[in-house]
Amino acid sequence: MAGDRAIIHLADGERAVRIGTEESGTHVVAASSVEAAVAHAVDLVDRGVDSIDLCGATGYIWTAAVEAAVQGRACVNTVLFGFESLTSVAHYKEKASAGAALTALFIFVQEGAGQEREHFVHHEGDSRSVFVAVPHPDRGAAVAADFADGVQLIELYGGFGASDVAAVITAVDGRIPVGVAARS
Repeated sequence: MAGDRAIIHLADGERAVRIGTEESGTHVVAASSVEAAVAHAVDLVDRGVDSIDLCGATGYIWTAAVEAAVQGRACVNTVLFGFESLTSVAHYKEKASAGAALTALFIFVQEGAGQEREHFVHHEGDSRSVFVAVPHPDRGAAVAADFADGVQLIELYGGFGASDVAAVITAVDGRIPVGVAARS
């Protein structure tokens, strides 16, 4: 598990999924509270995870708590949205707060992910979070384009650079808010 990374997303339940190879994997963990996120983060770091990405719904309170808990033993990142996504991410938040059925797409880089995407879906009520592993950040735009008609939010994890993020935004014609995990 050394060298593994983790994505902690806000969701009811406390389930975890690992995608990857024996040598390198990404743990996707649901946490319903900051306390649960901290407990997961400490456990994952104790088992060798060296990077933790927090979804955009968690914010800086969660980020600060996780950073304090892991005490520098892992890099902690949080999803941020660029200026071009601020209005649409605010609309997404309003709809989510009102209980609307929404679909979010979480694309993450996972070494060894096959050319055919590895993915799974987390259902929470009528909403869903679709997690898709890609072998390289340059595959993110194609995945975003494939899912564009059925999602209302996109988050990118695991090493997407500025040109990769711009390609995703372009692939969805700027119609969907796109956030990327970045060092806080």
